[in-house]
Amino acid sequence: MTDLRRRNALQLLGGGMAFLAGCSETSDGNGTGPDDAASTDSNDQTDTTDSIEGDLPSYASVLPTTDRSAYFYGAIDVETMSTLLEDEGAEAGAEPTDPLVGNPVVVALLCSFGLQQLGTSAGRDAYTEHNETADGEEQFVYADGVYTLVGSYDRDGLATALEAAGYTAESEADAYAVYTHDESDEVVGVSAGVYAYSYPNGSESAFDPVAAVERTVATATGDRPPKHEVDDGFDRLLRAGENGGITSCLYTDADEFDAASLSSDRATDEDSLQFAFDAFEGANGVSQHLVVTDTDAAATASAVVTYRSEDRVDEGRLESALGTEAETVEFTTVGSRIEIDAEYGGEFARE
Repeated sequence: MTDLRRRNALQLLGGGMAFLAGCSETSDGNGTGPDDAASTDSNDQTDTTDSIEGDLPSYASVLPTTDRSAYFYGAIDVETMSTLLEDEGAEAGAEPTDPLVGNPVVVALLCSFGLQQLGTSAGRDAYTEHNETADGEEQFVYADGVYTLVGSYDRDGLATALEAAGYTAESEADAYAVYTHDESDEVVGVSAGVYAYSYPNGSESAFDPVAAVERTVATATGDRPPKHEVDDGFDRLLRAGENGGITSCLYTDADEFDAASLSSDRATDEDSLQFAFDAFEGANGVSQHLVVTDTDAAATASAVVTYRSEDRVDEGRLESALGTEAETVEFTTVGSRIEIDAEYGGEFARE
């Protein structure tokens, strides 16, 4: 993961977070995508104190299964991403120290880095020319080391354009294809519903970008089951959370997060903004959401924190660490999960 510089965080929050206002156009009813399906009960989650009937996020069908216990993804709508990248005159605000805001902000920075990579790639023109997504409906997701744009794309046109740009087909199926580019080492996967890409990760020698991209596009097209279908605990977490704005989600199929999952060393520079997951020790899932609600930059943050069983719930730990910069914050325990809702005033980002 790339360094996420403090100055980028200040720009992101500059002007009272006003240029995150694109999030306000995203309601909390995204619904399910065309490849979404009902979940199964293969993961032995013990929380049976309540049923969750919420909608899955529209991008749930592109989140692949992996062979790792820990799972992280971040998501943001592309309209908001474009606003973040185009606003060069934002005034510096205060760096967030409240993880309810800070973790989604780091997701926004991570995704902005991925979108900048796309903007300089050999496949940029192919993506732009053959993107048929309606305005404001495209989603940007980071999961399993892959950046994925979820929308509507001309797959045949993309195939022709990518090959003309120097990409070579690595694998092809009825509904998707995966390409590599020798000069940049970029891997691109395309289907009618996703444009996914990744690069070799020098810090993770075991990471295979070709396999990761193929997992993603195969999942999106129904050739592999998405994670929420085979992991009931993950399905519950997705359905319990909000579907809008910026999302940061950390999950494990173990009883609780291990130390490596909670570590904030994803950024390596002392001037980098980092994820802060320490408050979720003892939990096994957290889904966070940040939405700016009006032009005065008032923001709402919410989170759902899940535990393996009710006796593991630690509301006091969460209350001491989350919502510290909010005007109002509410914690509600429902069985073996805690729901958090916080409101931030327009002066939040100003020093």
